[in-house]
Amino acid sequence: MTSIVTITVDGKTLEVEKGKPLLQALLDAGIDVPYFCYHPRLIIIGACRMCIVYNEKTGRLITSCNTPVEDGMVISTKHPAVVENQKYLLQAFMTRHPLDCPICDKAGECDLQDYGALFGPQKQIVPVSALEKERHELDWESDFLEYYSNRCVVCYRCTRACDDVVGARALYVEERGFHSNIVPAQRPMDTSTCEMCGICVYVCPVGAIISKPFKYWTRSWLLKRHLTACSLCPVGCEVQIEYGVGDWRSEEKVYRTKPTDSLDICAKAFFGYDLLNDSRLRKPQLFGKEETFGNTAQILATYLKGEGTTAIVISGYLSNENLALLKEIAQRSSALVSTTLTANLYPFLKTYGEYKPIGIEDLKNYSQFLLVGEDLTSTAPVLSYYIKGKVFKVGNVERDAKLNPEVISWEATQKLDGRGLLVFNLEGVFGESAKEWGAKVRKFKEEKGWDVMLVCKEANFLGVLENFSWEELTPIESLIRHVEEGRVRNLLIFGEDLFDLYGSERISKLREKVEHFVVFSPFLDGLSSLSYFRVPMFLMGEEEGTYSTLMGKRKTKGFLPRGGSLQEFLKSLLDSLPKGGSISRLSEELFPQEGLVEVHLYRSNWLTRRSANLSKLYEKNSLYEGVKNV
Repeated sequence: MTSIVTITVDGKTLEVEKGKPLLQALLDAGIDVPYFCYHPRLIIIGACRMCIVYNEKTGRLITSCNTPVEDGMVISTKHPAVVENQKYLLQAFMTRHPLDCPICDKAGECDLQDYGALFGPQKQIVPVSALEKERHELDWESDFLEYYSNRCVVCYRCTRACDDVVGARALYVEERGFHSNIVPAQRPMDTSTCEMCGICVYVCPVGAIISKPFKYWTRSWLLKRHLTACSLCPVGCEVQIEYGVGDWRSEEKVYRTKPTDSLDICAKAFFGYDLLNDSRLRKPQLFGKEETFGNTAQILATYLKGEGTTAIVISGYLSNENLALLKEIAQRSSALVSTTLTANLYPFLKTYGEYKPIGIEDLKNYSQFLLVGEDLTSTAPVLSYYIKGKVFKVGNVERDAKLNPEVISWEATQKLDGRGLLVFNLEGVFGESAKEWGAKVRKFKEEKGWDVMLVCKEANFLGVLENFSWEELTPIESLIRHVEEGRVRNLLIFGEDLFDLYGSERISKLREKVEHFVVFSPFLDGLSSLSYFRVPMFLMGEEEGTYSTLMGKRKTKGFLPRGGSLQEFLKSLLDSLPKGGSISRLSEELFPQEGLVEVHLYRSNWLTRRSANLSKLYEKNSLYEGVKNV
């Protein structure tokens, strides 16, 4: 039970949680205390000393970040000794810091810049010339991250985040004192253990580590920012999207994506933001001409009310609201419904039984983990941040190597003792194989008493599971063969999930087998380029909706200027259809025996393939891995 104690700060009485870092208690109370090295998610080390306060009872200065709150404390943040020492420390930082704010990307959101303004003009406290300020420059050999050694205040935030949050251990501190440098454990940086999550850029209090794709494009004060849930993988991280205009040559677009102070972000979101800008389908297009959403819904309703079979392929990247509307539309049009999840998730559950989702917050209750299947870090990177304890692995080990897993066979799992969590990655498991694994995992759970967490790459695979039962879905292979046999008149495809399973050649031929090939996509090219009837789908930051994620129910928000609402379109379509009917289903259950499995940190689904940044990282790493394996 949390114990509340009373402390006095600058003459005011506060009630705070006992044992909480004093600095955090002061910040929570709205009291400004300068600091560089402290971050609520990171291990406290007290490196910068800027957060000093005066303990009135002992008559001494103390660092507030590593001082736990105790009952009866009397603290001053404005004591002359505090101000004098903070000003001296700041002058020491400034002595070695270049005054390059006009060309630094951190300008406008730099802690050192802010404190310089707060404490007033600084004096040179030691006789150091401008030339002597130069610290050894270190090239990280990266196309995405750039390190400026002279700007570094050696707060160790970046190394602590990489070690303790991500676990990649891609950075370390070389030398000591003024000569300290942040060094990659391996170079080139882009093909090292670094996961390009960008957290080091975000936590850096100055401009020592910057994002090259963002460099010189705009200024922080020119951008608008909002929070939303990321919908690029099943974790559901809350991220900040920053958008607006850059310089006089730039258009209004998304310029970067950042985490919140929870530090939940990966490369898919941090560097994959460019997919929100490029080759986007913004309005419905019929026969090469733009059409209104209302007229498009009316025309599509005419198709669905006509003779012949309708088939709908839903996407695991749609919100729960859109999935619910599509279910009603399918019922009123007596349509067949399918999803690529009928190739792995649903066959697995057919033998496993009822699945009760386990969230990321629950992971702290386990001390040992059994990872089964493809590389988990590549599929859902942020999930791996929360796996702390003994790890066993059955299957492929790539980025999961950071967890120091003990690789074992499935048969060896019978020797595992105690309570734990089995995390099953369903990528690369199809049809009959998925059924076999479902039975094996169920038996393991019953015999060992372990809990089970399922992971698919789709952002809302749990939402699909909540909205559609197995009895309402036709297996995707069965539906595609039904189309290929010419038995479907209207084919509605949402997203490009099919490309993740089958590739483009087979899917592109389906348009020749139906009368109306209708594609809902965020993009102008790809699958939508094959259709004369295409309707926009919207991505994170563009449409409000709810996703069922590994972090629970998450809200996506619509704030980007060229967003829209697929929900409104589907509601209009639903209102144009007669009530009644039920979802159709094919009795024959066919499953693909294999699929296009590409479990890679930088290319895990059809959305991440759209990012030029992620594609470049993928190509560099693929080339490096190919050379390494020769």
